[in-house]
This record gives sequence, structure tokens and C-alpha cells, in this order.
Amino acid sequence: MRNSNIRWVIVLGAFAILSIIAMQSYYLIQRRSHELKSFDQTTTIALLHVAQKMAKHNGSTLPSSGIIKRILPNYYIVNFNDVIDANVLEHYLLEEFGSLATYTEFEYGIYDCASADMVYGNHCNLIDPEQPIKSEGKLPKYDEFQYYFGVQFPSREKNLTANSGLTLILALIAAITVAFFAYAIWVILNQRRFSEMQRDFINNMTHEFKTPLTSIQLSSDYLSKQNVIQEDVRLKRYTELIRSQYQRLNTQVEKLLNIARLESGEFKLKPERIDMHQLIDEVLDSKAAEEGIGGRVFNRIYRAKNTEIEGDHTHLGNVINNLIDNAVKYSPSDQPIDVITDDESHQLSVTIVDRGIGIAPAHQKHLFNKFYRVPSGNVHDIKGFGLGLHYVKKILHMHHGKINVESAIGKGSRFSFNLPTKA
Repeated sequence: MRNSNIRWVIVLGAFAILSIIAMQSYYLIQRRSHELKSFDQTTTIALLHVAQKMAKHNGSTLPSSGIIKRILPNYYIVNFNDVIDANVLEHYLLEEFGSLATYTEFEYGIYDCASADMVYGNHCNLIDPEQPIKSEGKLPKYDEFQYYFGVQFPSREKNLTANSGLTLILALIAAITVAFFAYAIWVILNQRRFSEMQRDFINNMTHEFKTPLTSIQLSSDYLSKQNVIQEDVRLKRYTELIRSQYQRLNTQVEKLLNIARLESGEFKLKPERIDMHQLIDEVLDSKAAEEGIGGRVFNRIYRAKNTEIEGDHTHLGNVINNLIDNAVKYSPSDQPIDVITDDESHQLSVTIVDRGIGIAPAHQKHLFNKFYRVPSGNVHDIKGFGLGLHYVKKILHMHHGKINVESAIGKGSRFSFNLPTKA
């Protein structure tokens, strides 16, 4: 993966995580604000109902304004302006708060104007009246009212926390997201390091191979021209064997070098105008001259009229050669190979069809992966590195082309690719 891609992954991942945390924080703030507001409104209405019932019971009137006043987040004062009966007050408080699921417990006190002190009333548990009560038994005073009672909700914060299960879930999700992102970045960086090591190794290895290969080529060319070699059938056969093995090894080394260049970002095409029919003919004529190809039939079915494209002659030739080479490898020598061209909406379609062993659907989606080869158990009668089709896809992508495969076991394979034409 390139440095720019890694930077984008990190930036986008960090942005996504920060967005999740920001949204979560905003949601939690809004949710808590809503819960506090809802609790305050519900409590104010409930205490007003209690005050109204008390006033009706006493036959008195309530003050015109400022009846309910919140002193602390969990402590409310009710301005009653009349004598308060503790038993009646507790009855109405239990009746009002017991009908609402918001409350689990409360405690109340009544201001005694004679002693100028709050007289603690009771601690009422709405869930389990028999449960032991832990309370300090005192409530704060409020000096502005003469007759009033106070109601405190000791478990208000506890109830709000108990309703925050979703908060914990969201926090856990955010933590898992951060951990996964950190792990993903660690994996990406490790994979990138391993990929660079692999690419450097392949690059160095293939360059080291080029020097002895060149020496082998020059030596075999020199030997093949010597009269003593030409006159000796056995020596001539050995020389041809050296040349053919050189060509095979050189082809594999070139594939490795091309893949290394592609992945290093140093690879550049040399575009020129190409007649694809001529290019295919060149490849087929060269392929027909190779050892072991004699007698193989190549059907040239040229139906395309617009055959000129803009591309790299060498690498597009390699694309065609790789596809034909695969068709030769994986089909019987007595079966023909079709090379078909067609016009397709400002594009040239090239199709290579063989009548060979075919490829199972489960393996078709992996064919263009680097180093992937269709499993054949412990049998390795067909040699290769699994780089050819990966290289083909990369080159076609650089030419704005696409490739696809259709295949069935025992019926052969059909590789097709499209390239934009000049017209």
C-alpha cells in the first residue's frame, strides 16, 4: 500500500472515530439535559398537585406565585402558607409519587415556625417499604417562606445513572472502535513493511539473475553458431535445450521485475498507436515458433473493424502472450485455441478461448491475485509463480481496460478484455 493511501486511511479513520465520539458526547449531553428537565417538570407538577390537595383539605388558598422552588438539584420547597399536618402531607405525597414510575423513594420535612427549624417527617420507600432506611434525618431550611414543607429525592442521581445503560454501551462501542482502528493501522503498517521487504527481495533477486542469464544467452548463441555443434546432433540438442531453458527462466524473471516495478510506483507506460490485429499476429507467430507448440492450431477470428488503440506495445504484447500461454498450458495439444476480436461501443474486445481443463467457480475470483494458483494437490506438472494474470490485470487497468473470465470444469476457459479505441 502506498504512503498516500495509508495517510488517507489514517485520516479518514481518525475522522470517523472523532465523529463517533462527538456524536456520542452530544447525544449523552442532550439525553442527560432532557432527563434533568423532565425530572424537574414532573416533580414540580407532582408537588403542585400535593399542595392543591392539601389546600383543599385545609380549606385554604395557595400563594398566587412562587409555590414550588428548587433549592438543590434533588431538593424542593413548597410554599403552603398554612398549617401543615404531617400525616395528611405524607398521604398525599405517597399518593402522587406512587403513581409515577420516575420515583423510588423520597423524604420530607415540615418547617416549624415556632422553633424556626425543619422538623424531619419520614423517609418513604416506594419500591420496598420494608427495606431499612439510611438517612441523615435532616433537611435544609429556607428562610423566605413562613409555612412550607420540603421534599428531597436521595436516589435521584442513582436513578439517572441506572437509566444510562445505553451510555455504557455507546462508550464500549467507541472503545472497541478505537481499539479496532489502532489494530487495523498496526496491521496495515506491518503488511506494508513486509510488502516492501518482499518487493526489495524480488527486485534484488531478479537483478542478480539478469547478469548470469545474459551470459548464458551470449554463450548459447555463440555455441549454436559453431560448426562442431551444428554437426553433432547431441551437442546441438543440448545447445537448444540451454536456449529454451534460458528463455523460460528469463520470461519468469521479467515477470518478477515487471511486478516489482508496478508495485513500486516506478513503472511507466510508453504509449503509441497500435493495431491490435498486427500485435496479436506478432504474438501468435512468435508463440508458434516456440518449442512444444508445433501442431497447435490458433484460430484467428478477427471481427473487429476499429482495431487501433493507444498503448504500450511491449506490455500489451505481454498481456496477450500471458493469456495465450495459459491457454496452451491448460488445454490438450490437439485442441485449438481461438483468438477473437469484436467491436464494442468505442472499445475493442479481445477474447482467448481454450478447450482445456477449466476453472472451478470458487477459484475464478482469486485468479488475478498475486501469487495465486489454482490448487492441484501435490501435483505440480504446470510450472509458474502465479504472477501472469496479476500482471495482466494491472497492465489492462493502466490502459483503462477490464478483464473477466468465464470457465467451467472440463469445458475450458474464456478470458476477455476490453480496451478503448482511438475512433
